[in-house]
Amino acid sequence: MREIYAHESISRVRLAELTHLSRPSVTELTQGLIERGLITEIGPELVQDKVGKKPTLLALNPDVFQMIGIVLKDSTVIGSLLDLRMQIQAQQTCAMQNRRSDELIQLVIKVIQQMMQQATRPLLGITIGTPGIVDSDSGIVHIAANFGWHDLPLAHILNERFQLPVYVGNDSNLAAIGEYRFGSAQGVHDLVVVEIGEGIGVGILADGRIIQGSTHAAGELGHTPFPTLDEICVCGRRGCLETLVSLWGIRQHARRIAQQNPNSPLNTLAAGGEITIPMVLQAMEMGDPDVIALVEKAASYLGHALLIVTHLLNPKLIILTGSVVELGEHFVQQVRRTIHEHTLPHISSQIDIMVNRLDDRSILLGAGAVLLEQELGL
Repeated sequence: MREIYAHESISRVRLAELTHLSRPSVTELTQGLIERGLITEIGPELVQDKVGKKPTLLALNPDVFQMIGIVLKDSTVIGSLLDLRMQIQAQQTCAMQNRRSDELIQLVIKVIQQMMQQATRPLLGITIGTPGIVDSDSGIVHIAANFGWHDLPLAHILNERFQLPVYVGNDSNLAAIGEYRFGSAQGVHDLVVVEIGEGIGVGILADGRIIQGSTHAAGELGHTPFPTLDEICVCGRRGCLETLVSLWGIRQHARRIAQQNPNSPLNTLAAGGEITIPMVLQAMEMGDPDVIALVEKAASYLGHALLIVTHLLNPKLIILTGSVVELGEHFVQQVRRTIHEHTLPHISSQIDIMVNRLDDRSILLGAGAVLLEQELGL
């Protein structure tokens, strides 16, 4: 199945070569997969100048099952219905509207129900991607401070509700899996995905394996304290990186700039309302010096935090993603500059830093990859 999945189409002869199984064994195994509907015969192989009967090609049947992926991102719940080739069959986005705790669980259930109603094939299962400290083996969300979740057995709750296999993973870890299996990091075995939204999460892939840590908290970079930061974090501690480098941190600092400078471009754009990342970007482009300084400061702090990650883990690729990267190229270039200027030359010369603004897509790909691995062994 892994070899069939890895190819658009493949013959039994080639399968025997790749798996080192005998041809009769391959014939017997593939017949069983055909009877289960997992693969199909799609016709003879088109081979030039070959005499005799041409081999029959086999291919995955992507429609034998569908999968549900749920991504909790910033202030939205995104539900998607996927086929086995990760193609989106249906999608629904619902605003959280400040729902927390049990109310947020009920919203997740509602989105899953909407996806189930649109399913046209048997469902392989459900994967949830959420920020926070998540034990993916047990499906327990130990801490998701922004959602009011503490030691929440989310997989058990949803399994009892829908009678389907349910997996729960940290969103940054799922993003790293998604990029590695199906995205821009295919073939990159040492990878760091940094998601900067309402918080900061880091998905770490080392030698092709996700690093979760002894308490499933690896990658909680946002709650690293910096002595030069003094704000109170949502976790209750003082000086966490998130108090500056996050959606809420940027908005909080930008709000102060607008209030202290009534004639500033940012205050004019906000017009007394909520400040958004696009407003911050526009004010920066209009030359607001205080906003430019804020963005550069946030990027510099993020870069210095990633210096530690880079020297500890020596990744081949760092992917920056999440809503805060919408601050634009000035922000991203400052992060790159900080990392390259302060990293050992031997490391910095061999590391790539790229931006992927479609982070919910990466998480969704990871959600599907988990179901493929856990339920089909792929």
